[in-house]
Amino acid sequence: MRKHGRWMKNIAGLLLLLALLSLLLPFCKFNAGDGNMTLSGIEVIKTGGKAGYTYFKEGRLSENYVIKAPYTWGNIKDSVSYINHAGGANILVFCAVAIAVPLVLCFLSMFMLFMAEGKKTMFMPTLFTLVVVAEMLLIVFGITSLRPFLKIGVYLFTILNVIALLFIIAGWITGGYRQLDKRQSRYGYGGKGDTNNDGDDGNNNRSHRRKRRKTRRKTKKKKKTQKDKSSDGDNKKENNEDSKNKENKVSGEPVTGVISNGSGIYHGLSWNLKDGKDAAVTIGTTFDAVEALESGSLRGIDSIAENNCRIVFDAAAKQYNIESHSKQAVLILQDGKVVKWLKNGDSYAVTSKAVLQVDGRRDAVKLG
Repeated sequence: MRKHGRWMKNIAGLLLLLALLSLLLPFCKFNAGDGNMTLSGIEVIKTGGKAGYTYFKEGRLSENYVIKAPYTWGNIKDSVSYINHAGGANILVFCAVAIAVPLVLCFLSMFMLFMAEGKKTMFMPTLFTLVVVAEMLLIVFGITSLRPFLKIGVYLFTILNVIALLFIIAGWITGGYRQLDKRQSRYGYGGKGDTNNDGDDGNNNRSHRRKRRKTRRKTKKKKKTQKDKSSDGDNKKENNEDSKNKENKVSGEPVTGVISNGSGIYHGLSWNLKDGKDAAVTIGTTFDAVEALESGSLRGIDSIAENNCRIVFDAAAKQYNIESHSKQAVLILQDGKVVKWLKNGDSYAVTSKAVLQVDGRRDAVKLG
């Protein structure tokens, strides 16, 4: 799930929580003989708790037990019995269901919104909230005869559910519940995602996190070994630079000017430098730099400046001249072994096929 989608569904969940709490306020009034009686959620909870405690303690409720003055338990029983004898039992059940459905669905939707991780898990809370909003709008605006008996609690409950539904729908419209781009979900980068990946990403995110933890442990060991090798190589750099270049020129298959088979942030990218039209290319070493170079946007120029690597193909000499302008070290690998460790400002000539990889990550591209 994308970051803005997560924000929207969490805000919607908080709004539904506030909607449920709003029913603690007065929500209805009716005539009680001597005057109007107002009911609130707090009074219902208090009265229900006291009645439940009395029933648990004594095993029954007396006929004179006051539910809410002037009504007693006996009055309520007589009213229900009268409705049953008058043939209104079905109406009574319908009213009870009409009251319970919005409350239950609102609670379930709130819980599911907080737990949702993708498109599949967002379907049910969206449906539940839509049903609640439809019923509440019907009660408030459709059945005008009920309007004089409704209080602020019902109106707040309806308004908060409508706002929550708008946030949920906005998340659907903006694609906030879609799966992240493979490069983003695997390496944790921000930016634009791949619109072709629309599946539920709950399990994918968890598996990617496990893979990243394993990768970090492996790369830490690999990085330590590589740094040890690099420190020895730097101490003898002046003596061994020429011999390394000569050995590199002799061994391996000659380069062809085609850069492809990228992984990580270079997935799906390729450059053909052998036709003479584009003899050089600048590639980013972070996700933001790669995206900025692909889009050509000036807004990403800051990320490009300190996170790029320039590759020039010399067709006559059959070699790549690589210049690193990256804060993150760049590795040149041949046959799975590191042959050069490029820091910011370093350059290196590659005459045989190799792999360029960003240090500490699996972002790599083949220099063919």
